[in-house]
Amino acid sequence: MKKRFYTLHLIRDAQTNPVKLSFNIVFARLIIGLIILVIAGIIAGAIFFLPKALKYNSLVAENNQLIKDRLKVIQILSDYNRVRQMDQYIRSVLGADLNIPSLDSLNTDSMFIPPMTNNHSSEKPIEISYLDNIPIYPPVDGYITQGFIDDHVLTRDNHYGVDIAAPEGVPVRASASGVVVFSNWTHDLGYVVILYHPNGYFTIYGHNLRNVIEEHQYITRGEIIAYLGNTGISNGPHLHFEIWREGKPIDPQNMIYSYRKSDISVKNYGG
Repeated sequence: MKKRFYTLHLIRDAQTNPVKLSFNIVFARLIIGLIILVIAGIIAGAIFFLPKALKYNSLVAENNQLIKDRLKVIQILSDYNRVRQMDQYIRSVLGADLNIPSLDSLNTDSMFIPPMTNNHSSEKPIEISYLDNIPIYPPVDGYITQGFIDDHVLTRDNHYGVDIAAPEGVPVRASASGVVVFSNWTHDLGYVVILYHPNGYFTIYGHNLRNVIEEHQYITRGEIIAYLGNTGISNGPHLHFEIWREGKPIDPQNMIYSYRKSDISVKNYGG
């Protein structure tokens, strides 16, 4: 019986004689069968492994989200500990003889600070307006060289205030009326002042050349509390200014309108 062959002719434009490939029917069927098996294997593999691959990608995305959530929880715990430590320190500094009720507990816009030395019954509360309690007064006139940053997962990458560049020695004034809860030296901010204001506000003034007020002292809005300097970890004369309320930082540019016009930071120029 004569064997049957298949002949495959390959012809190119630049070649006169075609290339001939001859193979018998058994070999052809074997090649076709292998091709069918490969195609079937690819389809079966896709059906079997594709859902697993998609699930793997979903698991990777879920794992990354869990890592981000964990980092956020760590940040929240860090902020909570910071606020709790600040609260404990403020309570220890204010002492039992200093009563600062919240504005919500008062029927009038007033703030009563019992005298430190004598306790006369005729002493009247210090009357201040509601706006005096809100930090809307610019502590110094200058230019914002670094703005507020509170969108990083890692706390150390955030900047919870603004840096205001101005000549060294210019007066730093209280942004609102309140009580001095801290006036001393720290490693990062050098000479720093922390004021408590009714309605839950705190303001922080850092890198001062020197402070001119003392703890427990009552300060009115616009009063000089320090002189601008370059103390602590600082690269030039400026005021580091922060606003906090109920444990959360607030962008000072949202509170003080003039600072929106004096922003020359890299962020403001799209850097």
